[in-house]
Amino acid sequence: MTRGECLKMLAPLMTDHLVVTSQSGQRIEWSHFSEHDGNLLLGQMGCALGVGAGLSLALPHRKVVVLESDGSVLLSLFNLPTLARLNPADLAVYVFDNGVYSGSRISEPTATGGRANLEALAKAAGIRNAMTIRSARAFKKDGVAWLNKKGLRFVVCKVEESLLHREIPRPTIDLAENKYKFVRYLERTEGKPITFVGRG
Repeated sequence: MTRGECLKMLAPLMTDHLVVTSQSGQRIEWSHFSEHDGNLLLGQMGCALGVGAGLSLALPHRKVVVLESDGSVLLSLFNLPTLARLNPADLAVYVFDNGVYSGSRISEPTATGGRANLEALAKAAGIRNAMTIRSARAFKKDGVAWLNKKGLRFVVCKVEESLLHREIPRPTIDLAENKYKFVRYLERTEGKPITFVGRG
C-alpha cells in the first residue's frame, strides 16, 4: 500500500471538510490530488495535530481531517495525550507511516522502522479509537469508513516508502497564499469574518 493510493481514495470524499497536512511528502501529494479550498498545507513538521485539534475545538460542527507522517508525529508526541484529554468532537487523524524520513533526500529510518508502534502510543496516551491499517483493501473498507465516524479517530497507515512526492509537480501557490485561501474559505462557509492581527 502506498500513501498515494490512500490519498486518492480520500480526495473525492472531501466536501466541507477542513484538511490539515504536515510538512512532509503527503503535503505535496495531497495538494496534487485535491484542490479543495478547505486544505491547509502547513510548512512545518510536528504542527498538524495541534492545528487540527484547534480547528476541531473551535468548529465542533465541522469535520476536520489531519494528514500526518510518522516522523512528524514522533517529533511532537506531546500532542497525543493533549488530543486524548481535549477529545475533539469530530477529528480524523491519518498517519502515513513509512518508517523513514522520506521527505529528506537521505531517507533515514524513523523509530517506527524499528520497534515503535504509533497505534500503541496513541492508545497509551488515551486515544481510544486508534487502529493500524496495512493494505489498500483494508484502507478502502475501514480507513475510509472512519472518515465519517464521530469523535477522535487515529488511523495509522503502514505504507511503503514512495518517492512520488519528488516526481509530481509542486503546488502552484505558496504556503502563505494557501493560508489566506483557507481563511477565506472559512469565512464563506462559516459566515463570519476572520481578522488578522499584525503582519504575516
